[in-house]
Amino acid sequence: MIDRHIEKAGARRPTEPSLDHPGRSGFRGLMTEVQRDSYRRLGWIAGVLAAIGVVVMAAHFLLPADQQEHVGIDVRARASLIVLSLVVLGATRLKNLPPEWFPVMALLYEVAVGAVLATEFLYWPTLGEHGDFLLGVPRTTLWVVFFANVVPLRPREHLGGAAVATGFSAVWFFVGGNAAAASLSPAEAQALWERGFQLFPGLLLSIVIATGLAYLSARRVYGLSRALSRARKVGAYELTKMLGKGGMGEVWRARHQMLARPAAIKLIRSDRTTGTSASDAEYYLERFQREVQATASLRSPHTIEIYDYGITPDRAFYYVMELLDGEDLDGLIKKHGPMSPARVVHLMRQMCHSLAEAHDAGLIHRDIKPANIFLCRHGREVDYVKVLDFGLVKELKQMQAAHLTQVGTFAGTPAFGSPEAAAGKVDQLGPASDIYSVGCVAYWLLTGETVFKATGAMEMLASHIRDEPVPPSERTELELPPELDEVILRCLEKDPDSRIRTADELAGLLAELERVYPWTEEEARAWWVLNRPESTG
Repeated sequence: MIDRHIEKAGARRPTEPSLDHPGRSGFRGLMTEVQRDSYRRLGWIAGVLAAIGVVVMAAHFLLPADQQEHVGIDVRARASLIVLSLVVLGATRLKNLPPEWFPVMALLYEVAVGAVLATEFLYWPTLGEHGDFLLGVPRTTLWVVFFANVVPLRPREHLGGAAVATGFSAVWFFVGGNAAAASLSPAEAQALWERGFQLFPGLLLSIVIATGLAYLSARRVYGLSRALSRARKVGAYELTKMLGKGGMGEVWRARHQMLARPAAIKLIRSDRTTGTSASDAEYYLERFQREVQATASLRSPHTIEIYDYGITPDRAFYYVMELLDGEDLDGLIKKHGPMSPARVVHLMRQMCHSLAEAHDAGLIHRDIKPANIFLCRHGREVDYVKVLDFGLVKELKQMQAAHLTQVGTFAGTPAFGSPEAAAGKVDQLGPASDIYSVGCVAYWLLTGETVFKATGAMEMLASHIRDEPVPPSERTELELPPELDEVILRCLEKDPDSRIRTADELAGLLAELERVYPWTEEEARAWWVLNRPESTG
């Protein structure tokens, strides 16, 4: 049904992203964070085994010489394992290791450790009857099961590695038996091998069981890693970090699989579009479609840029947009306090640039608020405004289309909504409605407070309809120019016809103010160097 709605809306059908099949992609098909974590795990294992090897070797040499040969330790094998573990530890600490290296390195290390641990079977003839029970649970079997539960590799790779690693137990068993039998009389050698043939079936059974457990463990661990990777991939992008979460979905930092350019992805969660009725799904789909298509059609440098959009295999909607380096005005004011009048004028002019193009295209935003105005670094420029989230955008000619509005609800944010929107007068919504919201945002920037104080959404909406705003100069300790007070109050007129009606008109008034109260590039850069030094490099 979703695809039919897309076709009805006249949009191209988004292609579902093709995810590599686990059997073909292997470790390379896992998401980058899983790959990095796997390298870290392998390095951690190698470091611990190197440390244990050093301790065991030290304890071995502290024993009397006549007891060293009875403890079942091959000194050369242990020394080789310590060196190999340190090499693997060092290799995993290197940056930008190719993913195709990991399976080879991990499997070689699994086999090498198994071969060293299996050297205990070189000494089985000297362990006596008291040592026979140790052969029932060889250290190699414990090792391969542990390794399969920690390191994500394809099940068949772990199956092969576990079979070879545990197979060394049988190899060293016969090597140790032959070496011991060579120094015995025929009768003693025969007795030794009779004992060995009694022990070997148990050893073989433990090898088979351990290899099977390693395979099953690998299926579980690798399956979880694949599931995580599939869940964190959207189209050709890999989700790396959640940047925010709201009522309609989530915003993630993302990395393209081929391009170096980072991006941000907005996910419209599938649980918001799988309601009990087809109309609910249609509403959210059409809202998503409007946001993507409207935003992508705008070319103002102060409007967020859209790269791509589509639908994931689990039917969640997404669109890819430019990743911004900065912070929204809501968080900025809460963190740093009110802004200077000159800076507010500078930011308002940029907001007008974005809205003027949208209004010229017959679109109104309807949700202008501090959280949807992003202040960022853009190339070498700072204090650069980007207008976000056109999720409530409407075409003026479709304002009467009731199926695009949930009846009985207020579309927008109460603290920054216009009186006509608060009163539900859909026929009066227009560019002047966005201008009112811009005035509310400017009020917030200058005072750190909303235009009206209210305890709830309904009281806030009522205030927008009936109450006259207090001039921002009376709500702040900063010295505000009377002309700026006047401009903001004109934005906040109750009657749209008495209000500043267009973004171009507002931009013209602000340009006059900016000539008298300029916000210079030097001032902007100084603020960023002081408050966001990580963004000024």
